[in-house]
Order: sequence, then C-alpha cells, then structure tokens
Amino acid sequence: MSLPRITVVTPSYNQGHFLDQTIRSVLDQNYPNLEYIVCDGGSKDDSVEIIKKYQDRLAWWVSERDKGQTDAINKGFRRATGELHCYINSDDLLDPGSLMAAAQAFSAGHQWITGWVRFIEPDGGEWPQLPMAHHSNIDWFMTNPICQQATYWNARYTREFGGFREDMHFAFDYEFWMRLLFEGKLRPLMLRRCMGAYRLHDASKTMSQYESFRKEFKIVREMYHKYLSPPEMRDLRRRRNKFESERHRLDGWKAMKSSDVPTARKHAREALRRRSWSPEVWRLMFCAIRGY
Repeated sequence: MSLPRITVVTPSYNQGHFLDQTIRSVLDQNYPNLEYIVCDGGSKDDSVEIIKKYQDRLAWWVSERDKGQTDAINKGFRRATGELHCYINSDDLLDPGSLMAAAQAFSAGHQWITGWVRFIEPDGGEWPQLPMAHHSNIDWFMTNPICQQATYWNARYTREFGGFREDMHFAFDYEFWMRLLFEGKLRPLMLRRCMGAYRLHDASKTMSQYESFRKEFKIVREMYHKYLSPPEMRDLRRRRNKFESERHRLDGWKAMKSSDVPTARKHAREALRRRSWSPEVWRLMFCAIRGY
C-alpha cells in the first residue's frame, strides 16, 4: 500500500520546556512519508536550540515574529506538499502509531479522520477524553466534539475552504471543522483509538483563558446557525436551555456551600428561567430564598 504524505505543522512560542517532547512524539513514529514543519514565533527561550537539534529531519522551520498561533499554522500549510494535514501544538503530543492509523484510514477513502485524546495533568497524571456525540448537526452546536490533537483532513480542503481564521485565537479549529461540516458537507471518521494528548498547565490557553474560549465558541455557533432547519433550531434551543440550566444549578449549589446566598439566588433565577418545570431547580430556589 502506498502511504500518503502527511504534513504535520507545529506552531511554537516560548514553550521550550515542552517542545522537545512534542517534536519527538512526531519524529519517533518513523512514519516513512512525513513532512514536518515547525513555525516558531521568535521565541526568547531555548526553543530555537531545540528545533535546531532536529532540523535535519524537518522539511522546513522558521523562527520569526508572527501574528499569533493561526498565522504560524497557516504559514506552515502554505509550505506543505502533503496529501493529509494536521497540526500539533508545541505543548501537546501525538500518540505512537497515530500517523500510520490516519494514513491507513485515508488510504481506505476517508477524507476527514479523528480519534480521541488524553489529558496530561501538571503532575503527570492523565485520563482519556472520550469521543462525544457528533453525528447530528445539533451535536456540533453543543460543544466542539472532536480534538485537534487527533484530527487529520485531506490537504485539498485547506486549499478549497481556506486556512484557519487569523482573527480568531481560541475557536479557530472549531470554526474550521464547522466549515468542513456545513460548507463541505463532510463528516469525520472516528477511529477507535487514542491519537494524541494535550497538557493542562497554568500557561495553556485552555486553562488560563477559558472564558475567552467560551466567547469565541459562541461567535462560531452564531455564524453557522443559518445552516440549521427550523426544527433543528428548536431542538438546539431546548438542549441549550437544559445545559445552561444545569450549569447554573450546579454553580448555585456551589455558592450555597460557600454561604454566598446572593450568588446562589442569582444562579437559581437563571436556572429557573431556562427550566421552570425542573424540581431540582425549584429545590435550589427554595433553599436560596430561605438562605440555607
């Protein structure tokens, strides 16, 4: 079987303490038709020295000031010659065998391939992030159901649908998936294996800027509402109300346990507004009003 050329792009900036492991997680798979590109944003730490250790095994690398993560990724893909694209951040990992698994799926005719991933905690602990529902259109509006560390797509889609939006900094991969889904009318193949890992640490955007993620995800969802039918929009509103009500209910009980009754009442009102018939929400409201 002829294996497809896979282009892997790593955007990097001041994460030298993780970068060596990231690069090795790609190169040590010894995939025979790999094109690996590293785009560093002009790091001030030891990132460049680490990249130079592996430069003879890289297709191309650069260290220069850029406009951010999406600019770095797009810069790499503009140099790409592979048939299959993916990117891995400089603090994340590809799991052993993931490149071959993606290649085999691509050779079997699948154009968009994903799997699941692992979380890596600061103390080295880890657990899997198992696959989420992604078969109905509504599933994609509830959350981002696939992980970038596990995802590969036909290189022609980068050209046909454009690269990652450089005006986005948190939900740009999610927006690209939505483009493939709704404009390209594509669906990903979910491989039954762990394909990669991402780190949870204080400097990671996932941990340190979670609210910014939520705001940008909301923008993306609003951009793609136009693709939903009226029944799908009704179902989406119902599911979002249920989700938001549960979030406020849990936050309300958390506030009650901290004796923050005013905050508990605020969450109870928001939960009740979204699910007035829920006995669990009424129980929170009763306790918040009584103050116990």
